[in-house]
Amino acid sequence: MRKLIILVLVATLAYCGYWFYGAHKIENGARDMLAQARQEGWGDAQSVSLAGFPSRFDLTFDKPELKDQGGLWHWSAPFAQLFALGYEPNKVIAYLPSGQSLQLGDRNYKLTQEDMRASMTVGYSTALPLERAVAVITAPVLTPAGETAPALSADQLRLAIERKDKAQGALGGSAQAADLVMPAAAYRLGAEAKSLKLPADLLERVDPKGKLPDTIARVHFDALIGTREPIDQTALEAGMPGLMTVAISDLSLSWGGNDVSVEGNLTVDPSGYPDGTLTIRSASWRNWVGIAQSMGLIGKDQVKLVTGIGAMLAAKNPDGALEVPLVFKDGQMNLGPVPLGPAPQLVAQRQ
Repeated sequence: MRKLIILVLVATLAYCGYWFYGAHKIENGARDMLAQARQEGWGDAQSVSLAGFPSRFDLTFDKPELKDQGGLWHWSAPFAQLFALGYEPNKVIAYLPSGQSLQLGDRNYKLTQEDMRASMTVGYSTALPLERAVAVITAPVLTPAGETAPALSADQLRLAIERKDKAQGALGGSAQAADLVMPAAAYRLGAEAKSLKLPADLLERVDPKGKLPDTIARVHFDALIGTREPIDQTALEAGMPGLMTVAISDLSLSWGGNDVSVEGNLTVDPSGYPDGTLTIRSASWRNWVGIAQSMGLIGKDQVKLVTGIGAMLAAKNPDGALEVPLVFKDGQMNLGPVPLGPAPQLVAQRQ
C-alpha cells in the first residue's frame, strides 16, 4: 500500500510538473507571437492569460485585433480563447464571442452569432503539420455600424480542411497527371452556407427584376487540392504553400428553386494560372438565361439564340440539363466556344 501511495504521489507530481512546464511554454509562446504581431503591425491584444489546471490549457487573449498592413481590413473582438486538453495538446478548440467588429475599407460592421468555434489538430512534430481543422458559425449576422438591417446573414457557415495521405488523389483523375510532378501533400477542402440571406441593395444589383428570393438556400464546395509542400508552421512562415492541382467534386448553388453545379480538374502553373476543364451543369438553365438578361449580361435579341443553342446541347441529357465546359488554357478561359478573356490568377507557387 505504501508503495502504491508513493507511486501515485510521484505520478501526480510529474503531471503537475508537466502542466506547469507546458503552461509556461504556451504562455511565453503566445506573448512572443503577440510581441511579433505588434512589431510587424498585423495584430495586437490587451493581455494574454493562461488557466485550466489541472486538466486543460486555456489561453485567453483580451481584446485581440488583426489588421491588413495596407489598411484594407481590420478585425477585433472582446476576447478570443484557445482550449487544449492536457493529455492531447495537439488538438485545439478556438472560441470567439458575439459582438466582433470588422472594418472593410471605409465601412464598419458588427458581427453577431449564436456560436462561433473551430477545432484544429496538428501532427506530433516541431513543424506542427496540419492534420484537420473545422470552423462552424451558427446564425451569423453582419450588420453595418449604426444600422439595424443586416448586410448579410445565414443559418450556418461551415469550413473544413483535412490532410489526405495519398497526394496523387489531388490529381482527381486528371488527364495531365502523367506529365505532372506529384504534389507533396493533398488536402480535402469543404465549405457550406445554409440560408444565406442577401441585403436588399446587393440583391437588386444581382437581380433587378426580382426573379430570385433574397435567400440562397445552400452553397456547397468540396474539392481536393495538391500542394508543393505540406501545410505546417515552416511553410506558413514563408507564405502559403504552392498550389499545384485542384479537383472539384462539387461546387453547387441552390437559389429560388434554381440549381447550378460545377465539377472538374485543374492544374496550376508556377505563375498561378489554371489549366484544365470545369463542367458547369444546370437543369434550370432556362431560368438562368432570363436572370442573365435581367442583369444585362445578355441582350434581348440574344436570348433566342442562346436559348436555341442551349436547347440543342441539353437534348443530349435525359433530364434536359445543360452542360457547358469552362476551359482554362494558356492564361485564357472559354465557356464552350465563347472566349471570356484572361483566366483568374490563383495563388502562385513559391519557387
